[in-house]
This record gives sequence, C-alpha cells and structure tokens, in this order.
Amino acid sequence: MDNEEKPKDRSSELIDSISIAAFDVDGRIFRTVWHSLVRAPDVARDALAGDYTRYIAPIRLFVALFGLQFVIANLFDTPLTGSLEQLAPTLEPDRINAWLATGQMPDGTAVTTADIDRAMEEWGSLFLWPITIISSLPYLLTLKLYRPSIPFWGHVQIYLTSTNASFLLMVLMIPLLGLSYGVFLVGMVAALAMYFFVMGWLVHRFYSRSTTGTVLRILGLLALVPLALLITTVLQLLVTAWTFDHEFNLSFAELMQLL
Repeated sequence: MDNEEKPKDRSSELIDSISIAAFDVDGRIFRTVWHSLVRAPDVARDALAGDYTRYIAPIRLFVALFGLQFVIANLFDTPLTGSLEQLAPTLEPDRINAWLATGQMPDGTAVTTADIDRAMEEWGSLFLWPITIISSLPYLLTLKLYRPSIPFWGHVQIYLTSTNASFLLMVLMIPLLGLSYGVFLVGMVAALAMYFFVMGWLVHRFYSRSTTGTVLRILGLLALVPLALLITTVLQLLVTAWTFDHEFNLSFAELMQLL
C-alpha cells in the first residue's frame, strides 16, 4: 500500500516545485482556481477563517491572474490599456497627424502614433492597479452594509473569490480582442455573468438566509455596475490625459474636440 502511494506523493511534489518556480505559489493554486468556479463558498470560508491549508489566499490568486493577463496580452500582441486608434477610431489620419504635430518628444523629435500607444500601455499598466482598487470600493462598501459584523478584509476576501472566477474567464478572452472587438465584448459579458453567478452563491452563503434576500442583495450589486464602469472610465481617461500632457505636451481635450 505504501509503495503504491509513493509515486503519487512524488508527482505532487514535482507539480508543487514547478508551480513554485513558475508562479511563486505551490500546487494549491490549481485547486483554488478550480474551486473558485465550482466550490466558491468553500474558498471564501477558508479565507475568512485564515485557513490556507487547502487554498491560497484569494488576493494571491488575484495577483497571479493579474500578471497572467499581461503575459497573454504580450503573446497575442493585444493592448490592455487602449491605443490611439481605439481612442479615436473615426478620426481621419490627417487630423490625427495635425494633432500629433502640436506636441513633441522629450528630445524634441516629432511624436508618432507608435509613441502614443507605447506611453498609453506603460502608464496605463502602471495605473491599472489603483483604478481596479478604486472601482471595487462601491461593491466592498455595499457588502459591508449587507453584513457589518464581518471585518472589511473579510469582505475583500469574499469579493475577490467571485472576482477571480470571472477574472479567469476574462484573461482567457484576451486573444478574442485580436479577432473582433464585438466578440471580445460578448466574452466580457460572459465574464460579468460568471461574476454575478458566483457572487450570488456567496451572498446566499454569507449575507442572506433566504432566496428573496439573496435576489434583492444581488440586484443591489447589479445596480452598482454602471457606477463602477463610470469610475473606471473616468479614471482611465484622466490617466490618458495626464500621459499625453506629461510625455508629449499634447492636449487630450483638443483630441476629443476633433471627434
């Protein structure tokens, strides 16, 4: 019996060693990913209890997925933070060039579209973390109102458990952006549906004891989607405007006036 179990133990150790080398986490990450989809209450429960014997912390999985999205985006040459073409898709090349001519590079040379896209990617990626945190605050504050007895960090753990389930789907959808923006949007809607499905599961487990209460609380979270999208959009536009001015002395407002 012991001889039969040894190969299994060695295989498990090998998987752990590989995953630690690649992701700085052990093999629990794979269980956490899968159970975030099919056993989300168990993942959240252990996180609330501070028990990480079976799962890694939701925040660690979130960080891993956050990094993975940049890896996949680079593999498929897909900008995650937008480009000048996406910002002004209907603007004629001559008008774009005229706007670019009003700015300059730090060394005094002319600004190109490639320079704009590079700066948007660099600064957009840097500010993606704070934008993500700020846009999540309406959900976290609402969860706190639903059950004040849970510490705020506990609500973060629950929120991240559902976020990780949808984030995984969003990361897998990144290659679709190269095919069609419409197809990518369909994938994003599917990821949003996954988020609220898992969150509904968690709300029923931690925030409500009745079906009616669960439905009402989920509707309350759904009502926050436009606010979260507005916060994200405004912050991204502010970062873009700052990037144009800081890097090239270009006016974002003037570009918008050309549309």
